[in-house]
Amino acid sequence: MSNRKEVRAVAKDRLAEVLQTWEAVIGLEIHTELTTLATKMFCGCPVAFGGEPNTRVCPVCLGMPGALPVPNEAAIEATVLAGLATNCRIAAWSQFHRKNYFYPDMPKDYQISQYDLPFCEDGHLDVDIGAVYGPPQPDQESDYATRIGITRIHLEEDTGKMVHVGGSEGRIAGATHSLVDFNRAGTGLIELVTEPDIRTPEEARRFAQKLRLIWLCLGISDCNMEEGSMRVDANVSVRRRGEGALGVKAEVKNMNSFKSLHDALAHEIVRQAELLESNGTVVQETRHWDAGAKRTSSLRSKEEAHDYRYFPEPDMVPFEFAPEWVESVRARLPELPDARKTRLASDLGLPVHDATVLTSDLDMADFFEEAARIAGPERARQVSNIMLNELSMHLNAAGIGVAASRISPAMIAELVGLVDEGAISSKQAKDVFAEMAETGEAPGAIVELRGMKQVSDTAVIEEVVERVIAANPGQVAQYQGGKAGLLGYFVGQVMREMGGQANPAVVNEVLKGKLDG
Repeated sequence: MSNRKEVRAVAKDRLAEVLQTWEAVIGLEIHTELTTLATKMFCGCPVAFGGEPNTRVCPVCLGMPGALPVPNEAAIEATVLAGLATNCRIAAWSQFHRKNYFYPDMPKDYQISQYDLPFCEDGHLDVDIGAVYGPPQPDQESDYATRIGITRIHLEEDTGKMVHVGGSEGRIAGATHSLVDFNRAGTGLIELVTEPDIRTPEEARRFAQKLRLIWLCLGISDCNMEEGSMRVDANVSVRRRGEGALGVKAEVKNMNSFKSLHDALAHEIVRQAELLESNGTVVQETRHWDAGAKRTSSLRSKEEAHDYRYFPEPDMVPFEFAPEWVESVRARLPELPDARKTRLASDLGLPVHDATVLTSDLDMADFFEEAARIAGPERARQVSNIMLNELSMHLNAAGIGVAASRISPAMIAELVGLVDEGAISSKQAKDVFAEMAETGEAPGAIVELRGMKQVSDTAVIEEVVERVIAANPGQVAQYQGGKAGLLGYFVGQVMREMGGQANPAVVNEVLKGKLDG
């Protein structure tokens, strides 16, 4: 076992031990840039990742005196769409506020956000949890579903980006100076805040993964965590099991992947529990997750709402949403992942597990539906089997998504058809798939080129079977004397004689007829 694996195993065991005595209380704050919008939240600057620093800016997003913000209607619609997709109540009346603070990457020294009147409130998501560390509660099964409440979804503008240079790996510690890129400043950003309903790191990870899938399905963001389009912060506290009072919470930042989210929460839960067990005190603060060191460290004392000195944005009037307008946005909701999973299971007869895996990735789900459409609904399960086995192994080994693969839905459908019609065996299909993945050739062409077509002609197979029986009188006597397992020996002899191209089902049928007769 490698050192890294040993560290992970120890951390997992320690978390399991801690969760026997302590209960974690976790709430998430998930920030998602509306990257599919053409322009920023309050100005006409384009939205795009990267680019020459400080080139996608204007007097409005740089906070120049006299520049007035104009709200982006598409961003407001996207926020309401997000709220409807997560079972939120849409506010009839809302407004923007100014959140005042000084960060070097916020040029106005305040952020236009929402305070006590967000666009969306009181939602929830139901999340399925598999066995990971054992039950989070003593009386729960390992596989369960949990409902996680959503306090609010509000709309605001994003900050810019700080680049720390001259230090080790670009981290703040040891950096000699910092640079600021305002290209991102002013980009529309929705923030979803959950209720403190999450009890384990795995629940947090599954919630964030499901939310990302919904946002992608809505088409409101690319949700690229590596590029910062989707960022997760977490408020974490612990209390002894059976206690009702909440512990002192710490906010953990800098979790830019689902793995980091899980690992950071696991570390913080153990840190707080061990601190309390040693009669220490948990301090309310903001902590930074160091993915390399696998630990959190203190960043700053936690701000309270009054520290931001919120007041209504004076340059914009409040918003009043007519019920008809909200319903017109609701009509734009696409089929969401849970509904799609149910449909694939009920209409195409897929096992719930298969439907769940396929719909956990939008590209895979679209690929499957197209392949099943071409192959026919009666072959949907065969399509699913190839995708969840051969195709998934190929994509994982290559480190690519299905959209980047040479394999198309039509090729999978054709391969399934060749097996179903008896042209090739299931074993041969694996070889054909490997060549498909390498060359991009259609399966029918590969079968013809390599002479792999399976022989199902009964007369041809009977001729070979009779020769094999005649050449093995001793084994025939043993089979007819009760050693039924020798049938496999005869099948192997026939397949060898025919170069592996005989249809095994037909071979079995002919052999049994001859030997039993």
